[in-house]
Amino acid sequence: MYKNPEPSDEILECFDEQGNIINSHTRGEIHTEPPCYWHGVVNVWIVNSQLQLLCSKRSEALSGNPGKWQTYFGGHVKAGKTFKEAASLELDEEIGIQVQNSKPHLIDTGKNTPSRHFFESYVYLFEGDVADLKFNDGEITEAKWFDMEEYWKQKQRNPNSWCNSCSLENQKKIREYIKQLKK
Repeated sequence: MYKNPEPSDEILECFDEQGNIINSHTRGEIHTEPPCYWHGVVNVWIVNSQLQLLCSKRSEALSGNPGKWQTYFGGHVKAGKTFKEAASLELDEEIGIQVQNSKPHLIDTGKNTPSRHFFESYVYLFEGDVADLKFNDGEITEAKWFDMEEYWKQKQRNPNSWCNSCSLENQKKIREYIKQLKK
């Protein structure tokens, strides 16, 4: 199995149940069963002006969701970082896109009680080619652009091939954001 590149002693931002920052804890402490610490995660959907969604396939060697397609890039909020800073850092770490913190656009926030996640979901407009991206950590074996409609059809036909999604509601928010940018 692939070893997750993030060390278990990495310090992550933690929160109380209302979302107030509390003492930080290590990734190892946070990922106990059952989960005992609320922590932050970010998701970033990458789209282009043709309203295509960049999806990536996870390595078969990963312990979590091996060989499945995913619609977003993201990860945990490190101690001392904001959600938006974490979104920018994840894009750089996972695919080599360096962005200013102001560039990812917030489209959704929420709370996942079973996993004890507070999340923020962003969209980032990228007009480059998949070949411009750098998948250096071995977690991703393939990436390609999907028209949002085609992605949704694929997800409905083959739900076990996907490990996360971009809901119709979030697709609508993404379309509205891209439309505003084109004005």
